[in-house]
Amino acid sequence: MQSPLLNPALWAFTQVKVLTWMLTMVRMTGLLASMPGFGQSRVPLVIRAALVLLLAMVLAPVVPAPRALPEGMYQLLAVMATELAAGALLGLAVAWIIDTVAFAGQLMDTQMGFAFVQFLDPVSAHPASISGALLTQVTMLFILVSGLHHQMILALVESYRILPVGQGLPLKPLLLVGQMGLIMVRGFQLAFPVMLTLFLIDVMAGISGKFMPQLQLMQLMFPVKIAVGLAVLAIVLREFPGWLGPLLADIPRTALRLLS
Repeated sequence: MQSPLLNPALWAFTQVKVLTWMLTMVRMTGLLASMPGFGQSRVPLVIRAALVLLLAMVLAPVVPAPRALPEGMYQLLAVMATELAAGALLGLAVAWIIDTVAFAGQLMDTQMGFAFVQFLDPVSAHPASISGALLTQVTMLFILVSGLHHQMILALVESYRILPVGQGLPLKPLLLVGQMGLIMVRGFQLAFPVMLTLFLIDVMAGISGKFMPQLQLMQLMFPVKIAVGLAVLAIVLREFPGWLGPLLADIPRTALRLLS
C-alpha cells in the first residue's frame, strides 16, 4: 500500500495551502504596516510579527486559493509585491484620517501661536504640533473604541473578492489625488472655527491698534489668542465625535474602492 506521504495530490494540496497562507500574511503585513497604531515602531517588532502570523493563520482558511500557482521565483516575488501594495492601500485609508486631523491641528496652532512648539507624536512617530497631537490621540482612541481595526480585517477578507491573489493592482491616480485633496478639505473644515475666531480677533486688534497706538498689541494679543483658541478648541472637541463618526464608518468602503 502506498504511503500517504508519497501521494502527489496531497503534496499539491499542501503546496496550495502554504502558498495561500504566505500570500495572506504578505497582504496582512501591508495592512498593519500602514495602519496607524499597529505598525509604528512603538509596538515591538516581535509583537507585530506574531500578530501578522496569527491573523494569517485565522484568515487563510477563508481566503480563496490562487487560480494559478506562480511559476518561478520572479513571478512569486511579483505576486508578493502586489499583495503587499494591496494591504498597504487598505491601511492608508485609515492613515489619511490621522493625517487629516494632524493637518487641522497644524492650522490651529499656526493661528494660536503654538506652531513653533513641536514634539514627537506617539501615533505617527513624527514631529507634531500640540493641537495636532491631541487630535490624533483622540482619533486613535475613537478608532479603537469604534472597532475600526476589526472592520479593516473584514475589509481585508472582502478585498480578496475584489482583487484576487495574482491579479494586477489597478492604478487609480485620480482617485488617490482626490483622497489627498479630501485631507486638506476636511482638515480645513475641522480647523475653521478656531481659525475664523482668531482671524476676527486679529481684525479687532488691528482696528484697536489704529485708534490706540499706545497699546502693546504683541504682548496683549499673544495670551488672548491662546486663551480664546483653547476655548474654541474645547468646543470643537465636543462636536468632534459627530464629525469623525461618519468618516470612520466610510473608511472600509473607501479602502475597498481603491482596489476595485
